Amino acid sequence: MKQIAIVTRPSPPPAAQELLDEVEKLLTREGVKVWRGIVPDSGEFARIVADCELVFVLGGDGTILHVGNVASVHRVPIIGVDFGRFGFLAEISPAEALEKIPAFLRGEHWVEERAMLQAELLRHGEKIGNYQALNDIVVGRAYLSGVIDVQLKVDDEYVTTYIGDGLIVSTATGSTAYNLATGGPVLDPSMRAIVLAAIAPHLSHLGHLVVPRDSTITLYVGTRKGASVTIDGQPDFSIEDKDVLNITHSPHSAYFARLQSKTYFYKTLATRLRRGG
Repeated sequence: MKQIAIVTRPSPPPAAQELLDEVEKLLTREGVKVWRGIVPDSGEFARIVADCELVFVLGGDGTILHVGNVASVHRVPIIGVDFGRFGFLAEISPAEALEKIPAFLRGEHWVEERAMLQAELLRHGEKIGNYQALNDIVVGRAYLSGVIDVQLKVDDEYVTTYIGDGLIVSTATGSTAYNLATGGPVLDPSMRAIVLAAIAPHLSHLGHLVVPRDSTITLYVGTRKGASVTIDGQPDFSIEDKDVLNITHSPHSAYFARLQSKTYFYKTLATRLRRGG
C-alpha cells in the first residue's frame, strides 16, 4: 500500500494519541506513507483522502461517521478503532490494533458497503442546501418549549403530520442510534431501507415506519418557535417555517474494511447493548 491515513478527533484522549504514534511507526516500518490528522479540520483530510488506500480512525462513532462521510466520495475504506462509548461502527479494539493492522496491509480484509442518505433543503421553492448522511437526518424543535409540525409524504403520497419534538430519518446504519433510543427497529446494515422515527409525537400511533431505499421522503416543517436540522450528530442549523426537506438514497456509499466474519453485526449488537446497559 502506498499511503494510509490515520485520523483522530481534535484533542484525542492520551491513549488514542499514544496508539496513533505506535500505528504510524508500524506502518512506516512496512514501507507505507502515512498521513495523520484530525476531523473535523479545515478541509485537508478531504483533499488527501483520494490518495489513500485505507483510513484508520481512532475514535468513537461520531468521528467514524465524519470520516466515512468524507471518504465515501472516493470509495476509500475505513477501519474504526474503538475509542468511543458504544462502538457500533468500530472494527477493532485499541488492545488488538497493533496485532491486527498487518492483516489489512496483506489484503486479508473484506469491504462492507453501507448505504447513505442525501437531503435537499428548499425555501420558498429555491434550493438552499444539499447534505449527506451515513447515520441519520434529524428535524427537531429548536427550544425546549413548544412543538413543531412535520408533514410527511412518501413518494408524493401524504402519510401523516407529526406534532411533537421532531422526526428522525435514518439508514440501516443509523437504526442503532437515535432511532433505537425512540424504540425504533434495528435493521441489519446490509438492508437498503430507510427508517422514520417520530420524536415524542402527540396523539399519533404511527411512531415508526420503514420504507424502501428508492423512496423519496418529503418533510414540510411548520414551526412558530424555531426548528433545526442535525446531520449525523454534527452541529445543527436552523430552518424556518414552511421549509421543505427532500430526502433520498445517496449515490455515494460508505465503505468499511473488516476482518470479522460477515455475520459480525449480531455479535456486535449484543455486545454493545450489554455495554450500554
